This record gives sequence, structure tokens and C-alpha cells, in this order.
Amino acid sequence: MKSVERIDIKKRWPIPHYVKFALMIAVLLGFWAHSCWKKNVGINIQITEIEVMQATMTSADISFYVASRADIALKKSLLIKLTNVNNELVASKITQIEIPPKSKKKFLKVLQKFEIPLNGFEDIGEVTIEVYK
Repeated sequence: MKSVERIDIKKRWPIPHYVKFALMIAVLLGFWAHSCWKKNVGINIQITEIEVMQATMTSADISFYVASRADIALKKSLLIKLTNVNNELVASKITQIEIPPKSKKKFLKVLQKFEIPLNGFEDIGEVTIEVYK
């Protein structure tokens, strides 16, 4: 006579310790890689050819090019600062741009709400644009 064993469905098979350890290492490496990517994402953006197109006593039009070397579309916040010849802050603005991957795009942003009025182009010192973190 044959003896037939039934499969015990309720029997638990524990996960081996080396699998748990490998998953924990993979999660930690994922967190580390993500933090490195977040730190270096500003390196993929290059801002060039900053120029003041038009300036009045209450507003200034700033034109600039942004080049992206990343393989994905980027949506970044930029801080635009306008100073006068005495190196005093005239206006600043945080603006958001979206740039497609591996491309160069021209942007035109308007600065308003001046803290110090400008008399013309001769009062403009420098314009700085940086990635806002």
C-alpha cells in the first residue's frame, strides 16, 4: 500500500536571512544614489547670455539661455537678482522654468516691485541667476 502525504498549506517558509540582508543593502544604496542625484542635479543646468532687454523705473526684462545636459526633462526654480552700480539689491524674483532634455532654451522674465528705483540702463550693476534650492 502506498502512503500518500498531503501538502500542508499552512506551513510557513521563512525568508532566509541573506535575502533580507540583500534587500536592506539595496534600499540603502537606493537612498544614497537618490541623494547624490539630488545634490548634482544643478550641475546639469547651464545658464548663459544673461542680458537686460528693457529697463524702466518700475520693471526690467531679463533675457537668458538655459541649457540642459540631463537625459530627463527638468523643472527648476531660479533666483534672479538685479543690483545697481552701488551693489545694492534692486529686485529679486524666484521663478520656475521647465526645460526639455538635452536642449537649449531662451527665457524672458520680468522683474517688478523694485526696492530702489532705477533711472535707466546706467544704474544697472549686474544680474545674477542661480538655481534656487
